[in-house]
Amino acid sequence: MTQKIGTFADRINNRLVRYFPGPAARIETSEPIVSFTFDDVPASAWTAGARILENEGVCGTFYIAGVFIDKYDEQQQMISTKGCSELAAAGHELACHTFSHRKLSSFSRRGLEADLDRNDTVLGSFDGGRHGRNFSVPFGMASPVMQSLLRRRFRTARGIMPGINRGSIDPYNLAAVELRADQNYLDAADHWLEDVLQKGGWLIIFTHDVSRTPSFYGCPEDRFQGLVRRAVSGGAKIMTVDAAATALGL
Repeated sequence: MTQKIGTFADRINNRLVRYFPGPAARIETSEPIVSFTFDDVPASAWTAGARILENEGVCGTFYIAGVFIDKYDEQQQMISTKGCSELAAAGHELACHTFSHRKLSSFSRRGLEADLDRNDTVLGSFDGGRHGRNFSVPFGMASPVMQSLLRRRFRTARGIMPGINRGSIDPYNLAAVELRADQNYLDAADHWLEDVLQKGGWLIIFTHDVSRTPSFYGCPEDRFQGLVRRAVSGGAKIMTVDAAATALGL
């Protein structure tokens, strides 16, 4: 789960993907849509994050890297096979985060294909297999060389550039707002949520663990609950990434 410090090349790659996007799509909606998503996925994203969503009658998207299932990563328990099965049974979306959780630029094209196939097999064992899964980029470090592969294999790909998806967007570099325990991140999430509630569009929020004592990359449980409740009370449609993509015609 540790976020590897991006090299200069990683930063250049992200800029290339951002400034030279693939075919654009348009999101024209006055309605606010919010997707709550989780990367990697720590066990608490299932035991706490999913529970909070379910208590409000909504579902989330869990970007799972198969290598972490039934394992510990940096002393943090990751999701179990039971957790994956229960998420799928409850209607949550299981999405792809590669199998081995490596930067895309570290793969050959053939190697990435094999890694994605492996993760798809793992996820399919829990949800029966899906056509056109959604993807999030490990560490938020994109690769312009791999963008065409992502477009061929996935319905959408999510990055980590903060913002709301509205107007002209790249479905394979979706904007997303990160939730961390740091107050600056929490304040930013509140800001973006109020923005989408007032102006419409599609806000994707992502975090890792959800706990009373979160990791550096996680979110306090009470703040996550508060954000979900504010989205619901504010009239947002809370959807999985896949459901939102369908609603928006992506």
